[in-house]
Amino acid sequence: MTSTLQAPAPLSAASSGSGWHGLILQRLAHRDLREKDAFAELFADHAAARSKTAALSSQLSALRLEHAQTLKVAATAQEFGSSDSARKFADLELQMRQLKDERAELYKTQGQNAQKLLKLMESVQQSDGTVGGLQEENTKLKAQLATVSVSLKDAQELIREKDHVIQILRDELQTHQLELSQREGQLEDREKRVGDLEKENKYLVDRWIQLKQEQAARMNEANEYVENALKNKATSPAITRQHSSSERIYDTGTPSFFVPKSLTRRINAHDGEINCIQMSPDGSFVATGGNDKRVILYDAHTGGIKSTLSGPVQSIMSIAFNNSSELVMGTSNDNSAKLWNVGTGRLKHTLTGHIGKVFAAKFTDAGRVISGSHDRTIKVWDLQRGFCADTIFTLSSCNDLCLLNGDGTLIASGHLDNNVRIWDTRSKSLVKEISVHFGQVTGVTMHPTQNALLTTSRDNTLKLIDLNTYQTLATYSHDSYRPGMNWTKSTFSPDGGHIASGSGDGGLCLWRTSDARFERVMKEHRSAVCGVVWGLKNVVSAEKDRGVIWWGP
Repeated sequence: MTSTLQAPAPLSAASSGSGWHGLILQRLAHRDLREKDAFAELFADHAAARSKTAALSSQLSALRLEHAQTLKVAATAQEFGSSDSARKFADLELQMRQLKDERAELYKTQGQNAQKLLKLMESVQQSDGTVGGLQEENTKLKAQLATVSVSLKDAQELIREKDHVIQILRDELQTHQLELSQREGQLEDREKRVGDLEKENKYLVDRWIQLKQEQAARMNEANEYVENALKNKATSPAITRQHSSSERIYDTGTPSFFVPKSLTRRINAHDGEINCIQMSPDGSFVATGGNDKRVILYDAHTGGIKSTLSGPVQSIMSIAFNNSSELVMGTSNDNSAKLWNVGTGRLKHTLTGHIGKVFAAKFTDAGRVISGSHDRTIKVWDLQRGFCADTIFTLSSCNDLCLLNGDGTLIASGHLDNNVRIWDTRSKSLVKEISVHFGQVTGVTMHPTQNALLTTSRDNTLKLIDLNTYQTLATYSHDSYRPGMNWTKSTFSPDGGHIASGSGDGGLCLWRTSDARFERVMKEHRSAVCGVVWGLKNVVSAEKDRGVIWWGP
């Protein structure tokens, strides 16, 4: 008895594409189908053999009974000598031998089937062992696949970071190339300007000599007049009185502002952290901006909230008023600057064009706005036409800027790379790069009466820089002074005699400008101080944790 076993069909391209575990499952399915058919045929043969064996056994029993009866009949026939009985007996013996042979053949077939069954059982056990091994290998491969997937994800994340760094480096390279071309153009312009300046210098020297000669002539006339007056002994008391009056003109007396010493009022108006504070030029408003995307205007004298201005979709980083205090501007992390009308609270302009956070902006006297951003550019905006008029590439992210003159043709900017840069916005050229700090520059402020610039840095110092010589006039520091933000701003008193700046531990520090003497620290804030404004009648500071404090003498 034979059984036909069908070979497994070859794998198609679609099944092979499903992976090695799909291949294993498909082969196991073919094996089950193949062995199931083999066992079914074997069991069917075995059942038929058993049925046939039972039938033959039953026939054998019947034949044995018939044989016994035949023997009896034969014995009787022998006794009687019948020829039919002898012939019948011989036939029965032949049938019995045939049945015995057939039974022996069936027993042999049954043994062979049992042997086949044992072999098939051994094959099944081996297949089960192979399946177990494959399942264990599958488990190991799944664990390896999970590990490789995690490694692949980490590698992809690292590649994205590297791509970002490469893009930044490309932008820096492009910026440097542009700056190099600008510098080459500036060098040519400077050579031309040197010639012009030499001519102008010669003209000015000649003019200065002429003025000095005129002054010497006037001095000679004055000396001659004094000598004549002394000779005549005619000193006029009216002149003396006039001289005394002139002296009183320069007698400033008691200043109209005060030096803060104690807290008078605390207000918490924002729903998030405060990033900046500013006072209007007329001293009537104080404005703060923060992470709640709002600019809040307060009455500078009473501390009452006048209005709340909204519109930006991210945090407010700096605030500025125009000279008439009619417009207030807030720069935002949404890469824009927004201008509101102070009286109506309505949004008037939205300046978009930066591709990074805008950390600073100022109004000029000429109806323009100058903004500095972390996209390493400074932009000049024409408010009349509402678009960007010029762009200056600064080589580093800009944290703050201030105007060195009213029309904004000269500006100073503080940068992430620890440098202060002076720019000519008309030619978009770098006038001077000042490197006096060892940490990023967070704020730049113009002295109210002198041609000097105050810088605030994360190296825990403030420096006063002479803009004529670009030399450091004074350095202000103290053990208790540690700026807590990358946009911390400092301020002067109205006469420029004092400097105030906030520390990361909530202290408000005061120095004397002339000799850099540290006067006091006032610790009423509960978190890092982001800025302070000092008017004729108000000193107000803001802290990160939503607090705004009014100070009194």
